[in-house]
Amino acid sequence: MISKSAFLNYIKHLEQLDVNSLPAIKDLVQQYPYFQAARMLYIRNLKNTDDLSYHAELKKGAINVPDRVRLEQIMNKAASEKKEQSTVTVVADDANIESVPQLKHHDLIDNFITANPHIKPVGEVSDVETVVLDNTNVTDSIFTESLAKIYIKQGQYDKAIRIFEKLNLKYPEKSSYFADQIRFLKKIIENR
Repeated sequence: MISKSAFLNYIKHLEQLDVNSLPAIKDLVQQYPYFQAARMLYIRNLKNTDDLSYHAELKKGAINVPDRVRLEQIMNKAASEKKEQSTVTVVADDANIESVPQLKHHDLIDNFITANPHIKPVGEVSDVETVVLDNTNVTDSIFTESLAKIYIKQGQYDKAIRIFEKLNLKYPEKSSYFADQIRFLKKIIENR
């Protein structure tokens, strides 16, 4: 069994996970299968030792560990440490040296920034007020019960009746429902 201090030390220093720590952490995971931190350490230990069961255990761990983001952070910690080492040093005018990480597509981004492209509109841009929808161009596919209910809430009962009449033709199995709605709306119009 692994001690508490050794376990905490492994959490802080993942690079210390090796062949010697693997049996103790494996026993801990077998004894406490829902101990998330132990399972993540076990998977990381398998990765550090290039164990053949790493991928299978990673799949199991992804199911058993609810915080997959943390699992990914632990698995990729070595990769991020390698990325930090691959930096480019830039000398400024005042001879201060600063470290800048090397980007994967750095040249592409620099070319885009220097080109300073602009998107030009195609054709004339009209104001929103000048755009008017003509009811004759509207297809029957947009006529729905929801649109009819919106017209009813807006007090446009004639338009709602027209929609229910078109829906009555389109869906004959619901004709009694649409007929009731049309009668109801006609009574509302009469009582206004």
